[in-house]
Amino acid sequence: MKDAILEYIRKTYDPEAVIVYGSFADGSANAHSDFDALVIAEREAVHDVSVVDGTQLDVFVYPPETFRAEYDPADLVQVYDGEIALDRDGTAARLKEAVRTYVEGFPPKSKEEKMQEVEWCRKMLLRTGRGDAEGYYRWHWLLTDSLEIWCDLRGERYFGPKKTLRRMERDDPEGFRLCAAALKEFSQSALAAWVEYLEAVPDSR
Repeated sequence: MKDAILEYIRKTYDPEAVIVYGSFADGSANAHSDFDALVIAEREAVHDVSVVDGTQLDVFVYPPETFRAEYDPADLVQVYDGEIALDRDGTAARLKEAVRTYVEGFPPKSKEEKMQEVEWCRKMLLRTGRGDAEGYYRWHWLLTDSLEIWCDLRGERYFGPKKTLRRMERDDPEGFRLCAAALKEFSQSALAAWVEYLEAVPDSR
């Protein structure tokens, strides 16, 4: 499947560079996975969402001049641990190095910022008990943002929900158990238990 998609990209764009990222790069792809890639090719920028060999593409194509001028690596952190599938002139390697330098040099949240995030979780938890549409909206908001907050409290970089949940399951089984319960049960008690756990994450104070 991956080879068929790369062949489609080669024939369609005649690319100078291809960086595959996401599940097809880290080996976690399943039947429902998109194929994520950054492509550098001599053509206008385009977002390719074609279906190839039964797989939905999520491919962003950029002209080479995008990376010859000044650009912000923060906009391209998805390629941090991506796989270089093609690199004719070294542009992909330089891009990955720029992103790596940005990510690894990004300062962790300060103690005060972490305390503010924990306090935000407490306040949001209280507001989820309203029993109205706004309360339920805040419930989902808290669950969504809590993954990035978990990373912040541990001094780690957030790379999206899929990678964060996998990392949490591997490195913090108790946190993963409580987070998964809050996501699945949609009960005040499960949500409160997850927030209480976040309050006690090492280095959260």
